[in-house]
Amino acid sequence: MSSIGRAAFWIGAGLLLMSRGALALDGGFAAQGSDLSYYEQTTQQATLAPSASATVEGAASGGLPTSLYTIDAAGGVTYHDLGNGAWQVDIAVARRPHEHVDAVYDLVLALPLPVGSISKQWRIQPKVDSSPGAAPVVYGGDTIVLKRNVPLERAWLPVLAGAAGGLPDLSRSGYAWTLWDAIVRYDATAGATLEAFGTFRYSADARVGAPDPTNPDNAAYVITWIPTLETVPPFAIRLDVVGADKE
Repeated sequence: MSSIGRAAFWIGAGLLLMSRGALALDGGFAAQGSDLSYYEQTTQQATLAPSASATVEGAASGGLPTSLYTIDAAGGVTYHDLGNGAWQVDIAVARRPHEHVDAVYDLVLALPLPVGSISKQWRIQPKVDSSPGAAPVVYGGDTIVLKRNVPLERAWLPVLAGAAGGLPDLSRSGYAWTLWDAIVRYDATAGATLEAFGTFRYSADARVGAPDPTNPDNAAYVITWIPTLETVPPFAIRLDVVGADKE
C-alpha cells in the first residue's frame, strides 16, 4: 500500500488483531525532550544492518527482551458479550506518527484472552478500514497476514509476563496472554501516520466475564521490536480496556 496514512485492521469473526508492517506504529511518539521517535532517537548514532536477522518466532539472536518501553495510547480494547459464551473484542488505536527507521521489525500484539478460549480461525488479514468489504492492507508490496505465534508465547511470556517493565502477571485473573505477530521490513513509501481498528471473536466458558476496566493490569499492548537492537527495549503502545457491554 503506497500510503498508509489510515491503516485499519478488520479481523473477521474468529480472529484477533495484530499487524505486520502496516502497524509499524512503533515510533508513534517522540521520546521526551526530542523531536525524534523512540527508534529514531535510539538509532541516530547507530547503523542498522541492511537486513535484521529475526527467527520466525521473532527472537533476537542474543535472546528475548524482558522489558518494554511503554506509552499509553488513545483508543482501547472493548470486550462485547454476545451471549452463550461467545465474545467479540474490538481493538482501536488512534492515528499515530509512523516510524521512519529503515529496519526489520517484529510487530507483536499482546492480547489477554480467557484461559481455554477457542476460535475457529488463527490467521488475520487486516483491512484498510473497518467496513466488511474493505481492501486488505498491503505493506512493502505484500498483503498483510497475521497469525497467532504460540512458539513465541512459550518462549517469551515466561520472561516477560510479571517482569519489571514487562507485561502484567495475569496468572490469577482467569485470562492469559496471547501473542500475534508478523515480521516486516520498513516501507519508505508508507504515509506519515497510521491508524488501526480490529475485531476478534472467540468462545469461552460462559461464566468468564470481561476484564475489569478499572484494573490497570487489564490492557492490550502493540509491541514493535527491532531484533537487531538487542539492548533496546521494544516499543509498546498500551491499550486499556475501555468498557464492556452485552449485545
